[in-house]
Amino acid sequence: MISFSAFKKAAGVWAFAMIGLALANPASAQIDGSIDSAVVTATQWAAMADASQADRMWDQSGPAMQKNISRDGWIKYQGAVKKDLGAIGGRQWVQIVRITDPPNLPPGEYINIAFTSRFSKGMAVEKISMIQTTGQWIPVGYVITKIEAGAAAPNLAKTR
Repeated sequence: MISFSAFKKAAGVWAFAMIGLALANPASAQIDGSIDSAVVTATQWAAMADASQADRMWDQSGPAMQKNISRDGWIKYQGAVKKDLGAIGGRQWVQIVRITDPPNLPPGEYINIAFTSRFSKGMAVEKISMIQTTGQWIPVGYVITKIEAGAAAPNLAKTR
């Protein structure tokens, strides 16, 4: 059995990789229909976590994520996150970063969307990474970082 702390460590590694990708290729200044659909997809995918549908989240994720964590592991991770943070009270996207052909991942158009989220047991930053395939966005990563009480607010300027 994999512990919640092991999942948090793996999530931290994934977050570090996604941040590195974001710094390597800055966000596009233009919002278009494709990015709008990415926000909708990310929001709907996060809503599955809210509804305890981790199995559906994993089923709808891309191969890059499915190779990184088993379906059972994903379900356990989501259960641990929900236990730690509680029920969702609201979320708002605060940052979008578009990336083309990042290193160490399959070639393609990627996007990272960060949300600030309020849960019954505290605040968190949720980051959802997706790849664009045949006109749709497929989730390939999800990192949630609890904001500890008294910690400075994350510096995520809303970009468009």
